[in-house]
Amino acid sequence: MTISVLDSNNTKLNYELYSFLLILTADVTHYKKGDNMRFFVKLFQVILYVPIQIIFIPFAIIGLLLALYKEIWKSKKLGVSFSAVKALQYRWMMHFFNTRPDSFSVAFTKHFPCESHFGMWSILGALILSWRLFGFPEKLGKLVEPGEETPDTTAGIRVLTFDRIMQENVDEVDQVVLLGSGFDLIAHHFTKGKNLAVFEIDQVNTLNVKVETLQKADIECDWITYIPVDFSNESWDIKLLEAGFNKSRKTLFIWQSVSLYLEPDVVSTTLRRMENLCANGSKIVQDFYSKTMVDGEYSKAAKKFKGVIEKMGEPWKFGLDMSDEPKVSVESYLNEVGLRMTEYIQFGEKLGIEPAYCIVVAEKL
Repeated sequence: MTISVLDSNNTKLNYELYSFLLILTADVTHYKKGDNMRFFVKLFQVILYVPIQIIFIPFAIIGLLLALYKEIWKSKKLGVSFSAVKALQYRWMMHFFNTRPDSFSVAFTKHFPCESHFGMWSILGALILSWRLFGFPEKLGKLVEPGEETPDTTAGIRVLTFDRIMQENVDEVDQVVLLGSGFDLIAHHFTKGKNLAVFEIDQVNTLNVKVETLQKADIECDWITYIPVDFSNESWDIKLLEAGFNKSRKTLFIWQSVSLYLEPDVVSTTLRRMENLCANGSKIVQDFYSKTMVDGEYSKAAKKFKGVIEKMGEPWKFGLDMSDEPKVSVESYLNEVGLRMTEYIQFGEKLGIEPAYCIVVAEKL
């Protein structure tokens, strides 16, 4: 799978590779204990997969080195967030495993200086071809049932949930604001050709690279206003107003997977600023991670991934207490910043354990 970290001591495989190996082990064990016929089918699929993977090995070695160079050295040189690159990787994967068609992200990746389309294909190609030809590995191309998500299987459902909320609300508003938009191209999927004012806000380096890559990939973006902000010296809401945002118009704010990396006071201040910009009928879509997850206490896998992110210079900082009545806890927090929760999606609700993540839709009180 894709590569996440290279430090002075060793090279670490990305968390997705670790998860995939667990899937293979779990599948084979399950079939040994269960249906013998299904086990032999799975075994036959593995036998077919192995020679394909062997063919890909020399390409994978080259792709691995290229991916490391772009994802780590090039990203650092350009001042681009590692987590933003990782989000683009997952959308690329969802496209080729047919869980979310996204030709925009594929075209973008081909010209993106911080990721290698060839590297991704060389590392994942054997799995993609095996899955398409004979359904192996069967779980890699599927999404778990709603309510049964774990931290390992949340990413895909999260992307589709934000898609669904955007699609349901985009025709009911006059403006869309993506705060911390990164390299997500959700605006291209749902706002093109609509009579909307669309604003994307992020750090200066991130948006400069994004716009340059869109131009190289011949992806139209002329209806989107990109607002680069130096968050240490500038107020994003003032820059938004200066760019033509109208406080009297209904707006859909989307703030995805950003608060996790911010100090608690910054999160609450940002939400209050959004609330202040909301006209009647406006909505704010926001996700929250649990404090247990942020502290690395949710599971060994979560703790390991937390360490990976910290080594990339992006430590987790903010989470909400979801240990007891999580919906009430999230709703109470939103009320404190002047918002009323209108929709609550808890991931892993059917598992009967403390949730690690949720998405909410809110409006001003």
